[in-house]
Order: sequence, then C-alpha cells, then structure tokens
Amino acid sequence: MKKSKIIRHSFSSLLLISSFMASLFISASSLFAAPPEKTGIIKTHGDGFYEIKANGLKVLHLKGTGYERGYQYGIMLKNEIEESVKTGTTMFATYIGDGDYDLGLKRIFLGKEKMEQYIPTEFMNEMKGMADALKDSGSDLTYDDIIMWNTINDSKMLHKGPCSIEDDLPAGIRQPYFERGGCMSAAAFKDATADGKMIVAKNMDWYATQEMMNNPLLLIVKPTDGGYGYLTPVFPGWFACIEGMNEKGITTGLQISKSDVETIKGAGWHALTALILKYTDEIDDAINIITVYPRPCGNIFQVNDGNAGNSIVIETTANALALRYPAEGKNILWTTNHFNCYPGWEGYEGSINMPAKQEKFYKLDISSIESWQNTIPMWTKGRFDRTREIFNETYGKITVESMTSLISDRYCMKRKEYVEWDVLDAASIADIWANNKVIGKNIQYYKSDRKGDVTYTGGTVWSLVMTPLSGDLWIAMAGQVPAQRGEFMHINLLEELAKME
Repeated sequence: MKKSKIIRHSFSSLLLISSFMASLFISASSLFAAPPEKTGIIKTHGDGFYEIKANGLKVLHLKGTGYERGYQYGIMLKNEIEESVKTGTTMFATYIGDGDYDLGLKRIFLGKEKMEQYIPTEFMNEMKGMADALKDSGSDLTYDDIIMWNTINDSKMLHKGPCSIEDDLPAGIRQPYFERGGCMSAAAFKDATADGKMIVAKNMDWYATQEMMNNPLLLIVKPTDGGYGYLTPVFPGWFACIEGMNEKGITTGLQISKSDVETIKGAGWHALTALILKYTDEIDDAINIITVYPRPCGNIFQVNDGNAGNSIVIETTANALALRYPAEGKNILWTTNHFNCYPGWEGYEGSINMPAKQEKFYKLDISSIESWQNTIPMWTKGRFDRTREIFNETYGKITVESMTSLISDRYCMKRKEYVEWDVLDAASIADIWANNKVIGKNIQYYKSDRKGDVTYTGGTVWSLVMTPLSGDLWIAMAGQVPAQRGEFMHINLLEELAKME
C-alpha cells in the first residue's frame, strides 16, 4: 500500500494501524530512496567524522571550539559545500534579483555586510574555520562566501517589503507585497500523548537546487567552548538551520511570518537557532535569547521542553514580541506562518496584537476576530486548522506514528480533498509549490564554469519527529519534495554524542 493512499484514512483509523505505520515510516527500506553505496564512517578530521548510516542518513559529527568545528566541516565536506553554495547562490541571486542575477547577487552581499556584525563571535569563528579549511583544500570559496551563505535565507526574506537591503532604498520606500511563507511546528505532551511523554514535529519548507537536495545532512555538534550538544539538519555550508534538538531535551523550530516592521540589522535565522540549541535548558532561556538579540523580521519560534513537558510559541517582529501558550486544559501547541496573538483569541491574554503587525503584508482585516480569521491566507490558515483537526481527533492517543502521519498529511483545506504527492499544493501540511521551476536562462553560475538555466524546487525539504526526553529523532530528507514521501530515518542524539566522548 502506498503512503499516498494511506493518508486517505481518517486519523482515528490510522491509530488502529499504528504498528503498520511504524514499519512503513521507520523501516530500513524506502519506496523512493536507493540504499547508499557506502555506509559507515566515510571521513575523519580531528575529533570530527562524517558518517552515512545504514538507513542512508548522512551525519556530520563536529567536536571542538567554533573554529575547530568549522575546520572539520570544511575539510570533510568540501565538495558538497561547493556544490550547494555555488548552485544555491546562483538560484537565490536570480530569485532575489527578480530574474536579474547580477542585481540579486549585489543584494545578497549587501545583506551579508549588514547582518554579519550581529552574528555572535563563536559562529563567526566557526565560519572562519570552514573557510580556512576550504582554502587549504583548494576551493575558491572565501570567508565572505560562507557568511553570505549563512545569511542568504534572511536576504531572501528581506529583498522586498517594508525593509530593503539596498542602500538606495531605505525602509518604508518599498511597498509591501504578498509572498507565502513556509514551515510549521507542532508539539503534544502530558495527557495528549499515549505515554505522557512529549512528541514534537517540524517541517522545513524552503527553496533548493537539485544539488542542495542531493546533499542534505544532519549535524551532530559537541561544543567544547561552552554550551550543550545538539543536532540540526542543514544543507552543506550552513552552521545551523532553523530547527533542532539539544541534549537537555529542548527542541526549537522557526517559521516565517512576514511583518510590516522589518530590518536587515539583526541576528539571522541560523544564529538565533544555534544560540537556542547551544544555551537553552529551559524555555525561559530561549525567551531571553530571542528578546536580547536583534531580530531582522517577522518570525515565529516554537520552543519545547521535553523534561518539563511544556511548550511556548514566541511571535516576533523587529520591534515586538508576544508569547502564546497552550489553551487551558490542553497539552498541544502548534504554529504555521501567521501570528495568532490576537487579544481574546483562543485564550491569548497579552496586550500586543501581533496580527496588526502584519496587516498590510498579509492584507488582513483585523477589525474583529471573525474578519481577521476570514482574511488569513489559506496556505497558512489551512495548515493551522488541519493540525487542530488532527490533534483533536487523536488527543490522548498521540504516538510517534500518529505524529508522523500528521506532519505528512496531504489533505488540502482549500480544495477539501487529499492530493497526491506530486501535485503542487501549498495549503496542505506536506507542501510543494514548485518543482524544478525555471527562473533564469543562460545564467553563468556563481564561481563556476557552468552556464545554463537556473531552477529551484520549493516545498518541505525535510521533516522531523522528535521525542526530546529520549533524544530520538525520525527525519525524512530524501532529496525530493515533499520530503515525507520518502523514508523517515531514525537516530538518537544522546547515543551520537556519547560516541564523541
């Protein structure tokens, strides 16, 4: 039975076949992915090593100071970093330049120059180590390239809208325009789950070239310069992405939520996520980090504490922050890409109306709760409402298998029907909005002899289910979108960190 058929069952039915779902999602075989040609430890450098698991998961283990970790990274993954950075930079520059590659490249480096001063020194050292290793290995990529690659996602988000990354177009001159977001997070804990332990799910919805899609990997990081060990999935060359789990039972995930108030002068996605993973052992730590460090634009962080069994959603703009907790009597919490801290909505008691801060960008009518709900874009509201439906059906019986089913759901709330894996649809939880879409022709690729069409694929590039108390992770990142159509591969963070003692 194919997964595209399985998801057509109700979620009550899915609970009855959970053992079958477990074998389907977490088996050693996959409907789509061929077995890896080589497994085991492939490369080593210093205290770091690169491993391909028997299930095909690519894992890079890094141990040491920031510089040491970066150097290990650059030595062991030189080829993969070059492929991802060169094709990815070409794709993002073409996109950000609205088809004009040279203009887009200029915007990307302007963004990099403004953001790098807000990145903590330890992560700058990590990127310096990576750049030095690449240079020593014969690569033409530079330190500036690596910083650019780790701020490019923020530049992508800020190239249009109230803020501008261009010196001749200061904030306020550009007119806000509509652009969809991506990603979602969900957590269930205490009486919501079958065993009372926390289960977390996270989708990373983003843009990628085929070369990026061929090389996703999981970083296992054991710092010796302070902080906790953690994992985070990345494309090669990123020192973190926007989700992960640490050894203290904390998970975090970021969602885009564009706002009417933005700035390029802030710590970006990767830095904020890495800070939370490295230095948080309770939710208040994460709130403090997000409060203290400058934030570039509208984002939503969901932070979950597996030990305490609680969760929080932190909605942020460049100049505002609001906290959303689980509804009274419920131990579930989730978010997609729109702010929900509207006074009086689902128990929110704060005074800050966060939807008012994306009124222009999302073209909202916030005159009442009803009008606001009716004007939220369906690509984010549909996934939010669908998650509520599934959580309500499975409350008290939620397992890893049912959470995997939730985060893999392809029911479109806009069409009111299930859609097949290859159907473009941004309103379902496992989403896809572009598949090898051509955005530029006859482009000279960045620092490459290659010249030709530039394409991107957009959708869920990886999907995670985590049990933070035990350190277990199931992740789909099979080089296709939605990633959930492939195998969910298992790894345990605590076991991996123990190997690095």
